[in-house]
Amino acid sequence: MLSRITKSGQLDSAAIALSALCMVHCAAGIWLVAGFASLGGILLAPWLHEIGFALAAIMAALALGHGVRSHGARLPLAIGVVGIASMLMAMTVPHGSAYEYALTLAGVAALSVAHLLNYRAARQN
Repeated sequence: MLSRITKSGQLDSAAIALSALCMVHCAAGIWLVAGFASLGGILLAPWLHEIGFALAAIMAALALGHGVRSHGARLPLAIGVVGIASMLMAMTVPHGSAYEYALTLAGVAALSVAHLLNYRAARQN
């Protein structure tokens, strides 16, 4: 089943959608904190970021790892590792800081590019 999902590109597509949702979450969180402190507090809770990171890391490991085994392209995996590392570094800086925001967005963008490249490499085989 995993092979079918990764081969069809469904996992890469879901991972790209998760990355887009993360970007919207980061941008919306800033505005919600400014306007709606209680709702923004829920959306910016550290546990929500930890769950998102765990999902991103698992999806990346499955999709990009399977990609290397099936099509042999290592560039998506390398870019994905950089993205995951950036997201992990974001979790080590003060919550709500500009550094956290910048590291998270850079990581999410890199991970999205990695999944897109993985998707394209799978289509070429």
